[in-house]
Amino acid sequence: MLLNMENTTKIITLASFVLNDKIDSFKKYLYKRFKVPNERVFIYDIDEDSEKKVITFRVYVRDGKRVNTSSFFPTTIIVHKKGECFYTINALNKLIEKETGGAAGNINYKDYQVEWDNYQGKILIVKAGELSIMNINRNFS
Repeated sequence: MLLNMENTTKIITLASFVLNDKIDSFKKYLYKRFKVPNERVFIYDIDEDSEKKVITFRVYVRDGKRVNTSSFFPTTIIVHKKGECFYTINALNKLIEKETGGAAGNINYKDYQVEWDNYQGKILIVKAGELSIMNINRNFS
């Protein structure tokens, strides 16, 4: 269950891919349903897609509960952040496989050191089983 309460134990960061003309209604939905205030919703332009934006926000989750984001947000993924880079765990694994030239499962993922400076201003996701690295820029308007 997604919540927005301080007495919960886990905060997750979500990234939604939203059509430009749906951004305002999406932000209203976030506030109405999850009490996410507008100042906690961040919008990023995607260089490769002028019709959509990436919207990031955080929600609180009760300890031990699994989250099915697609039941609330069909185009939303759980992401992690390192500086100005957002990534999914699957994308991070694909990136490490690509950088090491190794086959999946034959790599010590935990010990690999990613050069995060190379991925600032990007979002790393997996599309159709392949690593996708998209340039993003924070939209302050």
